[in-house]
Amino acid sequence: MNNQANRTNRTNRTNRLGHRGYIASRPVRGQDWPQHVQNLVVRDYAQRNGLHYLLSATEYATDACYMNLETVLGELDRVEGVICFSLFMLPARAERRHALYQRIFDAGSDLHGALENMAIRGPEDAARLEDIFMVEQYAASSIGVQ
Repeated sequence: MNNQANRTNRTNRTNRLGHRGYIASRPVRGQDWPQHVQNLVVRDYAQRNGLHYLLSATEYATDACYMNLETVLGELDRVEGVICFSLFMLPARAERRHALYQRIFDAGSDLHGALENMAIRGPEDAARLEDIFMVEQYAASSIGVQ
């Protein structure tokens, strides 16, 4: 994206509504979390970080379903960013996550993980998150290895 588009996105960002929450109906990292608890975590994160919280979109329980995440991403021209209950709710496939990051950055928005207390505001943050995903994947594949 060129510098003019970046400046335009940053300027337009001040006219946006706030940060949309994104919660799950399925387990996150093997743990079931009641939706009201997820919303409390997201709302608390927004408050602690001075972000205006917009009501959460709730993902369907079907495995690997990201229909409501796509709906939230479709709002990026009207919201400042997305606050996920957990960044581990993002797609398991790295190429899908990379495309998601790019959409968010191209829109001049940001992505947050409330449970991890982590903000993804640029490629460096995304790379750090990808390192975390790689460690998680390695740890999961190493369980039972002695």
